Amino acid sequence: MKKTAIIRENFYQESLFTFESNCCFTAIDKINISPSEVRNIIKVESLSSKPIKFAFQPKDGLVRIDEKTGATLEENILSSLISIDDNQIENYKKFFERNGFLFPIGTDKFEQIDDEMLIRLIDRMRSTVRLMSQISEVEKKDYKKILSLTLSLLLSNPFEIKIGETSYSSCEHKILRDEFSEANNLPKNEYFNTDKDWMFEVNDSIYGKYKLHVDEYRHYVTDSEISDLERSIIQSYVNHQKAPRKQRLLIEFLYHVYFDIGSFYAVMPDEILFNVGFKTTGSIPNWGAFDDKLKNALIEVAKIVITEEINSNMVGVHPEYDSSIMEPRWKVDSLLGALYFSIFYMKPNVEITRLCANPKCNRYFTVSRTSSKKKYCSNECCNRALQNRYRAKHK
Repeated sequence: MKKTAIIRENFYQESLFTFESNCCFTAIDKINISPSEVRNIIKVESLSSKPIKFAFQPKDGLVRIDEKTGATLEENILSSLISIDDNQIENYKKFFERNGFLFPIGTDKFEQIDDEMLIRLIDRMRSTVRLMSQISEVEKKDYKKILSLTLSLLLSNPFEIKIGETSYSSCEHKILRDEFSEANNLPKNEYFNTDKDWMFEVNDSIYGKYKLHVDEYRHYVTDSEISDLERSIIQSYVNHQKAPRKQRLLIEFLYHVYFDIGSFYAVMPDEILFNVGFKTTGSIPNWGAFDDKLKNALIEVAKIVITEEINSNMVGVHPEYDSSIMEPRWKVDSLLGALYFSIFYMKPNVEITRLCANPKCNRYFTVSRTSSKKKYCSNECCNRALQNRYRAKHK
C-alpha cells in the first residue's frame, strides 16, 4: 500500500497536466448517399459509469492512467490516434470506446459527427506531427514531402464542427489570409497597362532581385481561367513588396512554387498534383527550380505553418494553480486540447515521430532524432517487412 501511494504521488508531481473524461459508447450508422457512395455517421455518448484519466509527462507523452495507482494503461495516446488508417473507421470506434471522444459530449443522448469531418480533423493533426518530424530529420530531409505537408496545411479550406455544446473551427492561416485581403485592395502595378515587351524587377528575399515579364503578370491578372488563389499570389507578389516579413515570405514562396516549379490543382499530405504551368513547358513539374534557396525558404514557411496550427488548437488550455501540491499546473478542456498540448510539448530537436517502414503497419513511433537506422516501430514489424521483401524477390 505504501509503495502504491509513492508511485501515485511521484507520477502526479512529474506530470505537466492531467485530464479527466469518460469512455464512450460508440456506434456507426452507414448511410447510402448513392449506389457508389456510403457515408459513415459516428454516434457517441459519454458513459459516466466509466471515468478515465489522462496525464502528460515529458518523457512519456499523453498516456491513459489508472487513477488509483498512477500506472499507465495505454501509452502514447497521440500515436494511437494518428496511426489509425482513415479507411478503418471501426478502429476510430475502438479508440473512442477506450479513450472517450475528442470533445465534451453529453451522457444522456447520442451526439453525431460525419466521418469525413472527423478524418479532416485528424488528418491535420497527423500532418502537423509529420511535418515537425520531417523538418527535424538529420541525415536526409525529404523536401518534396515537406512541401506537400506544408501546402496541404497552409491551403486546405478551413472547416467547422458542431457537436453537443462544442463548436470547433480548424486553423485558418491568418498571416496568409491577411496578406491576400490587404494585397487584393492595392492598385495594380504600374507595368500593368504598358505596351512594352519587357522584364521588370521585383524585390525578393529568397532570390534578391527577381525578373518578371510584363506579359506573364498581365496574363495572371486578367485571364478568366486563372484561379482566385493564383491571381491573389501574383497580385501580392508584385504589388505588396513592403509587406511584413512573414507575410512577404509566404507570398514569395508560394509564387516560386506556383510559377517556377508548376501550378497545382490538388494537395495531399504525400503528393502534389500539378497542372501545366506558365513557365513549366516540358517536364511537369520543373523540380530543377526547387533549389537550395527555395528549400531553405520552405523550412521557414513550414515552421510558420506549424506554429499557427498548434496555437490555433490551444484555446482549450488554461493555466491554473494546484494548491494540493502548491505548484502551477494546466487545465485542459478536451481530449483534442490534450492531444495538441502533447504536440506543443514535443521536442523534435531531440526526438521525432516516424511512420513505421512496414507498409502494412501504419503505426507512428517516437525515436531519437539522430537515429537514422530505426525505421520500424518494433522488431516484429522489421522481421515481417524483411520476410515480405524476401518472398516478393523469390516469387
